[in-house]
Formats: sequence, C-alpha cells, structure tokens
Amino acid sequence: MKIIKLLIADDSMMMRDIINEIIHEDFPEVHIYEAADGLEAQKMLQKEHIDAVLCDWEMPGMNGIGLLQWVRETPSLKTLPFIMVTGTTEKECIVQCIKAGVTDYIVKPLTPETLIHKISKFIKAGQ
Repeated sequence: MKIIKLLIADDSMMMRDIINEIIHEDFPEVHIYEAADGLEAQKMLQKEHIDAVLCDWEMPGMNGIGLLQWVRETPSLKTLPFIMVTGTTEKECIVQCIKAGVTDYIVKPLTPETLIHKISKFIKAGQ
C-alpha cells in the first residue's frame, strides 16, 4: 500500500493535532507533514513530494490564499489537491478560493465527518 503524504498548514498547533488525530483514525497509512504558516509550507513543498494540502486561510506570514496562488503558479505543483479551511462563509472569500484554483474547501467549525469526507477521495485516489 502506498504511503500518502498530506501537508497540514495551520498556525494553530492544537488544530494540527486534532486534524492529525482525525485522519489517523480513518487512514493510519497517511504520513502527515505539518507547517505553522504558508512560508513553512512553501519550504516543505519545495523539498518533499506531497500528495495533498489541507491549509488554513488565516495564518501569519503567507496566508492560505497566498500559498494556494504560489502552488498553482508552480509548474510541478499546479495540479496538487489543495483543500482550504476557512472560518468565513462570505461568498467573496469562497469565490476568491475558486478563482485561485482551490480543489475543495471546508468551512469551520471543522467536524471529523466533513474532514474525512473531503480528504478521502484524495487519499483513496493515491492508494
């Protein structure tokens, strides 16, 4: 079975831990990388082969939309599955994500069921 590599980019360590725990309950074979902001995530994506990104919108340094735009402009990453996690339901933000090329998005509060549903297609496709 292929190891799936998922990058979680979120400035909240607690949120990264929660997401990590939820994913490993359903998909113990997933290897999770973590980044505390978009700049750290960018460095990780430059040195590691990552199969999908789960990224918070609001982060210091480079935010989620900035990371998404960089990913879509990078030839080797432009088709990388990218799920944005946001606390806003404002239509403008969702439209901005779609225009930037987001694969999917999750509106907080994040539930285990929603998270597993959104990422399962990427994890199963990579197996």
